Amino acid sequence: MPNNTSQLDLSQLAVNRDKPTGSSLRIKRSWLTRYVLPGGILLGFVCLFAWATRDSFLPAQSITVTPVVVSRAEIKQEGTPLFQAAGWIEPRPTPVVASSLAAGVIQEMLVIEGQHVKKGEPVATLIDTDAKLTLGQAEAQHTLQQAEVRRAEAALAAAKTNFAKPLSLQAALADAETLLSKTELELSNLPYALEAAQTRQELATVNVRRKENAGEAIPGRILREAKAELATAKNAVSELVAREPLLRAQLKSLTQKRDALAENLELLTEETRALAEAEANLAVASARAEQTRLRVETAKLQLDRMIVRSPIAGCVLSLEARPGQWLSGVGSSKSQGSSAVVGLYDPKNLQVRVDVRLEDVPQVIIGQPALIETAVLPSPIDGQVISVTTLADIQKNTLQVKVAVNDPPAVIKPEMLGKVTFLAPPSPISEETTGESPLRLFVPQDLITESEGAASVWIADLTGKTARQKTVTLGHGTTEGGLVEILDGLQPTDKLIVAGRESVTEGARIRIK
Repeated sequence: MPNNTSQLDLSQLAVNRDKPTGSSLRIKRSWLTRYVLPGGILLGFVCLFAWATRDSFLPAQSITVTPVVVSRAEIKQEGTPLFQAAGWIEPRPTPVVASSLAAGVIQEMLVIEGQHVKKGEPVATLIDTDAKLTLGQAEAQHTLQQAEVRRAEAALAAAKTNFAKPLSLQAALADAETLLSKTELELSNLPYALEAAQTRQELATVNVRRKENAGEAIPGRILREAKAELATAKNAVSELVAREPLLRAQLKSLTQKRDALAENLELLTEETRALAEAEANLAVASARAEQTRLRVETAKLQLDRMIVRSPIAGCVLSLEARPGQWLSGVGSSKSQGSSAVVGLYDPKNLQVRVDVRLEDVPQVIIGQPALIETAVLPSPIDGQVISVTTLADIQKNTLQVKVAVNDPPAVIKPEMLGKVTFLAPPSPISEETTGESPLRLFVPQDLITESEGAASVWIADLTGKTARQKTVTLGHGTTEGGLVEILDGLQPTDKLIVAGRESVTEGARIRIK
């Protein structure tokens, strides 16, 4: 085996420690630890500080808040008597008055107190003599005016006929054309007539000259007759000569008359005016007939109002008038006299007006059940609270509450005294199994915003530092401190915005002062 030890070069395995091989690595590590790492830590602290103090720099509205008022509710079983109060029975909602709609004197009363009447049944009559006379006069005027309408209709029919067929204008035009034709014929025959007249004149002249030359052989009478015939011939010639300008003037006049009649026949000016006037006269007559018809209707209504009728089906509560009494009528301008005749009420609609002590008023709720006791009934009857009045009695320290009588018996009458026991209404809160009273939430009434039948309040979202609007369900009535119970929509830990809620919007940033 050959010996190769002498051939190995161990110098290749030696390390030269004098050569600076790691200088670039040390420079890179020094830059990272000296600048990048401290800068990142400083930037993180700056971001953390900015996030912690963001509320001081971001715009936010300053507000004040108040907590929700929380109390324990006292649960009472439904139907448990709460308190009692006295009152009196009256019609619901109010008595009804049968009034006279017309002024007059009562002739007869047709009902008595306690009598049942139907709707529209007569309860009294008034003296109707004047009303009958007024109706007769109105009917006569209406009949007369109807005759005027028929006359106007006839005139309008004639005007329409003349407008459609103007026979008078056509006849006048035909006469004018006939005269014009006759005049033209005479004017055309005038030269021939003049020539004949001149011929007769010449013959008459020759005849006279012959007879004059004959001397005494011709009797004087014949000579005179010949001269007279000559004079007649001369006059005829003169007349014909003078007639030509007259005929030409007459021809011109007749031509103009014919043209005027033809144009009038085309325009129908007078017929158009007559037609429009006839239509206007008919409109006037019809309007006056309508006025007289309305007078007749008014007179009939006035006569019908001489009978006072019941406006409802019910029972007579009181007689407000008597025979011989003057009634002014509803809407009359006269201040003297009354219009009320009979007071009525519906026996099926009665209520009890109860004087409730002010300390018991918070227990009264609309729709609350009640029991009504009267001396005429052996046992109480059911009732229900329908309204709470707004004006308290300062002397009795009470507030009036109206309790409707459910299905009132016939023996109950208005003005009877009664006693009402107010019962606990159904509670919307169920009693917990632990036996603890449930929580009731209250808020000040002025913090509630009502719009379109919905109630809402503004609360502060402490987590997001924003304003939120919550819709809530209100309870019945308010407490003495002006607090309103909230049945749904709020939590006991909610904070209500007090100051600044008028200008906040949904989701707006807020700062609690």
